[in-house]
Amino acid sequence: MALLKTISIPNGILGIWQLTETSAGLLPLFTREELADVAYRKYTHEKRKVEWLATRLLIRELLGTDFTISYSENGKPLLNHPKYKYISISHSRTFASVVIHETLEVGIDIEDISRNFNPIEKRYLSDEELIDVNKNPLLQCLYWCTKEAVFKLVPESGVEFRQQITILPFNPEAQTRFPVRYTSENKELNYQANFLILSGHCLVWLTENSDPYFNAVKIR
Repeated sequence: MALLKTISIPNGILGIWQLTETSAGLLPLFTREELADVAYRKYTHEKRKVEWLATRLLIRELLGTDFTISYSENGKPLLNHPKYKYISISHSRTFASVVIHETLEVGIDIEDISRNFNPIEKRYLSDEELIDVNKNPLLQCLYWCTKEAVFKLVPESGVEFRQQITILPFNPEAQTRFPVRYTSENKELNYQANFLILSGHCLVWLTENSDPYFNAVKIR
């Protein structure tokens, strides 16, 4: 197990960790006090234990040991650190990933492109997006990861992926950044999502937009 990649972003950092060891192999890297965390003790499945342990090791590599993580009522991770205030976390079978920022809310998601999205695509893709994606496995995964990342970023719960999160058409072969719109009641928020293809996985991350004017502009 090792830190695979770090990406510097304005006022933030993103890290990816490869999952290769068992929880038994990771436990010696933690103190008894750390393992007493109720968030860890609630897990009984091996996969969840490894994800929790690996994520803490990844954050330790990025920030050192001066941090704690708690969780909101809806399960959103809350970072306590002298410099960085916001965090988002995602896992796949192979990787753990986090994005951390000083001042802005963040969202991240990672998924295996080989996952079969066909049974659920009508749940998260609008009619227009179904046409744009056209059963393309990369786009199916990319759109899913983007909507998951937006869901993790926005403050509302019960988000309808198909209706409230819109991905505007773009060329994934020429672009690694693309516009996304989130609509809630009478509010519209616009973001720029970033993506990376890594070892058969799609990784998407985005930050809250700090420009009120941008959020007021309708992207067409």
